[in-house]
Amino acid sequence: MHCSVLRQAFIAAVAGVFLFCGFSASLPLCPSLPSVRAQDDFGFDLSGDEKKKKKKKKKKKKRRRVPKKKKKGQEAEEMGLGFEALDVSVKSPEKEAMEKALDMMKDRDYAEAAVAFWDIYNNPRAKQYFQSAEYQLAKALYRMKMYHSALRAFGKILDKGVEHKYFKTSLEWLFFISHKITDQSEVLKDIAKYSDIEFPKKYKDEFHFLLAKYFYFEALQIEKKGPKAVAAKPKKKDKPKPAPADEFGFDLAGGGEEDTAATGGGDEGFGLDLEVEKKTAPSALPTDVIGFLSKAKAMILQISEKSKFFPRGKYLEGIILYKQGNFQDAVESFKSVVRILHPTSGSFRDDWLREKAFFQLARIHYEHKQFTYALFYYDRIGRDSEAWLESLFEASWSWFRLGKYQKALGNLITLDSPFFREEYFPEGLVLKAVTYYENCRYPESNQIVKEFKQRFEPLHKELDKLLSKKQSSAAYYKQLLAIQKAPPRGQSGKMLRRILKVALADKDLKLVNASVLEIDKEIKRIHRSKAAFARSKAAARMVDFLKQREKELMEEAGELTKDRLERERDFLGGLMSQALRIKLENDTAELEVLKRAESGEKDLGPTLLPYDWSAATDDEKLYWPYQGEYWRDELGTYEYTLTWGCRKQVE
Repeated sequence: MHCSVLRQAFIAAVAGVFLFCGFSASLPLCPSLPSVRAQDDFGFDLSGDEKKKKKKKKKKKKRRRVPKKKKKGQEAEEMGLGFEALDVSVKSPEKEAMEKALDMMKDRDYAEAAVAFWDIYNNPRAKQYFQSAEYQLAKALYRMKMYHSALRAFGKILDKGVEHKYFKTSLEWLFFISHKITDQSEVLKDIAKYSDIEFPKKYKDEFHFLLAKYFYFEALQIEKKGPKAVAAKPKKKDKPKPAPADEFGFDLAGGGEEDTAATGGGDEGFGLDLEVEKKTAPSALPTDVIGFLSKAKAMILQISEKSKFFPRGKYLEGIILYKQGNFQDAVESFKSVVRILHPTSGSFRDDWLREKAFFQLARIHYEHKQFTYALFYYDRIGRDSEAWLESLFEASWSWFRLGKYQKALGNLITLDSPFFREEYFPEGLVLKAVTYYENCRYPESNQIVKEFKQRFEPLHKELDKLLSKKQSSAAYYKQLLAIQKAPPRGQSGKMLRRILKVALADKDLKLVNASVLEIDKEIKRIHRSKAAFARSKAAARMVDFLKQREKELMEEAGELTKDRLERERDFLGGLMSQALRIKLENDTAELEVLKRAESGEKDLGPTLLPYDWSAATDDEKLYWPYQGEYWRDELGTYEYTLTWGCRKQVE
């Protein structure tokens, strides 16, 4: 009887725990009942008086007793509250909410899942799920193609440091985001903070390449604000080995075609240390140009040669070496890119990057007055490339410097064709006028100057008018944004579209502009999403963040727009001054001839002679007289025949 009563009392006590504490496997027991402690499989410890009584009872129990028949309903009650019937699998509301949100992610209902994770993260009683909810929310935003919001969410995780259990995976997600947005600088800022942290092997090479880009761009920003970096003093090196046949055999150590070329120095003095420690805190970043460039080179040297990022790293290495004044080393880096990306014998295929390497090689050789080599590389830019027109224009200057005016004028005919009338090459007409002036063709030169003024003087006036307005920097960009969204028509609209093209030729502005347009689309995507998400607090917070970010970017874009338009106005003003000087020289030369003729002098100045020319072509071309018509398949092959002039012809 005593044992039965004790057991009933204990059962009643346990029932009280369940009734008053709402027992759950995930919650602690009620603190007001100290006698009930976690132990054994059921979570109870019979400490205190009841435990002592139980021990005494065991000592007295020597004889077997026949259990007394229980009252009706008592057995059922004990079965209902006994140990065998206890259900400890009761879940907390927070755990159920988390599991439900995860199920939504599995079902690809990302909008509903994002709302659920937001609610969990903002529920003080769900603290144990905060990190998981924060991470899953960022993932859901990425899946909803809200990349700028996702970037901010993952960035907040990284700001909490490596103690966050999703720190490393969040760092990996930044790579996915970097492939989805145009301007990678925002992603790179977060990655750069942890440049010395051990990274998963799968992303290590991309990680190093992105960091190298970031450090290089930071060096450029510092250079704009402060004094330029001084290249390190060159160190004596061993004589370089002869280049293989496929390296084209060009060497900047040779003399230029007009005078001796400058030679580049070494790139020592940066103290590169490639031993990366396994750190778990944000890395200290450099504060000057040399420090950032040295850090960029260190990152490049860690990229594996078997990685697809290796040729990109070599290209960036060439840019950095050129910036440091190490021209010969820069050339070798660009040549390496060309070989690695060869269509048949190369390790990788990237035609766009290969063309960029050709472009850099051409420009370096032109700078060192090796115009024949420059033309060789310009000729490697394909007709289908976006940079083809630019290569034709730059090649025209090389032909001009070599004295082969018919080639230079032929390229300019292509640029002036109706197919490319909307393209922007104002300097082309100046080069054309100078070419005729050099050949003593003064009337034609003056006619070209007149055409230049007709085409570009209105643009110069419009730019001057726009920049003379007293308005904020952001207002300039808002005008460009309005032109993009609703292109105006008519003659004034045509002029505004040309201004837009001029402004967006600035690469920095182009990136910021792309980010503004992306954020604008993201805000619209939020409003068009499911009502449960669009009307949620999470969406409201995201829209506030995106609008604030858009405002910041528009301020930055405004500064860039104003700066770009001012530079273009000044550039056009300079070209107009050159055009006027050309006209003045033409008029002066013609006046001099008239004065000599009037005074009866026999020597009237430069002698105009007929030029030798031939219609013969190679086996791959056909001579076809140009009569003002344009054919697509002829573009880039024109040669303008100067039949007479005062210049000695160059073979």
